Amino acid sequence: MGFRIEGSDFIDFISSPDEQRTVTSTEEISDIKLITPKGDIHYREQVLREDLSILQGNYLMHDDVTIFGKADVPLLEIQFNLSDTDIFFRNKAGKENITAAMSANITFLSSDENQADILFEKDARYTTFDIHLPLSLLTRYAGESRTMDHFLQQIQRDNSSKLGMNTILINAAMFNAIQDIRNCRYTGLTRRIYLESKVYELIAFIYESSENGEAGHRLSKADLEKIQMAALLIRERIENPLTIIELARQVGINQSKLKNGFKVVFGTTVFGYLQEIRMAEAKKHLLDTQMSVQEISNLVGYQSMSNFSAAFKNVYGYPPTKLRS
Repeated sequence: MGFRIEGSDFIDFISSPDEQRTVTSTEEISDIKLITPKGDIHYREQVLREDLSILQGNYLMHDDVTIFGKADVPLLEIQFNLSDTDIFFRNKAGKENITAAMSANITFLSSDENQADILFEKDARYTTFDIHLPLSLLTRYAGESRTMDHFLQQIQRDNSSKLGMNTILINAAMFNAIQDIRNCRYTGLTRRIYLESKVYELIAFIYESSENGEAGHRLSKADLEKIQMAALLIRERIENPLTIIELARQVGINQSKLKNGFKVVFGTTVFGYLQEIRMAEAKKHLLDTQMSVQEISNLVGYQSMSNFSAAFKNVYGYPPTKLRS
């Protein structure tokens, strides 16, 4: 049995005697956590200004659930599916679409088509990260590239469209920028300036990937999924990484295809991807914790302090101790 939730029905979904609800709100952030018999939801919204906001969602449903969403205004949005599983949805015309696991894009929906049935499968964990943008934000880049110009033309004509026509998998640069947004400790105007700069970073990274998307599209769907799974294993095991041989065996692909596919999809080598993730994690702990440099070195998979310092300096241009001075 499944559930369909729309409009006022959502109140029934989140209202029950067994519900546990936590709501916190500041001038900048609204945080809602709901635990209900039908599912658990954690939803966070950060408003940077009236027409720019960051929305994070975590969903775990206890049955198959369809949530219907609709708005009467057009929407320009950066979309990230940070889940390990695809998200299925149906548009206004009833056409089924898929947002691939660990994928990204910039999407425009006209006011007439800004609605969808989003399907959440039982016991699957979903993590979304979306950024709502001003409709005029990208117009400053008109005339810079055919890809961007085509997208801007569709927005001008009020035609729903995407910046990248092919699947854009989330690379290490995107992942790290998202983590920077999630872990931002600044407040007030400093916070807004910092987060807005990260939004532009993400736009740049998605644009770059959309320009290289044709090469990635030539890989089979099965191989793309295996490369994506390899990236997930790398992120989960930065303190004790698998060898290329072990990684290829785990995801069921030969070493050569893994290496070449990684370069095509993420624009870097397997080791390069690991290093980017490691160094971003190390920088976060250096700035936000009281852990020693040696402890952080061990946490991100280095037993040698000198090797860690050299790797960190190679990425950021200064040694990790500089962040503690």
